[in-house]
Amino acid sequence: MNTVRFNRHELFSEKMMEFHSTTIRIVEDYHIARNESWHTPLYNMLCGIWDGYFYSEMLEMAKQMGLPTHITDRIEFTELYIRL
Repeated sequence: MNTVRFNRHELFSEKMMEFHSTTIRIVEDYHIARNESWHTPLYNMLCGIWDGYFYSEMLEMAKQMGLPTHITDRIEFTELYIRL
């Protein structure tokens, strides 16, 4: 597991905070609609971003879980935002 440590307080603007909050909520809603628990390793990784941890396998995990493209695109955007 590769972890990228970053300072979320310095990096995230208010808009990015809102974007990430929405991504987490969309993931929760996706699982709720399927009558599944959203408490998954991926969800934990998404929450880890609030503490300044980005897990490089997060996008691949989301794809392997079969999450829709509109969710994986958001995760990919967050990854690019953090890495740049």
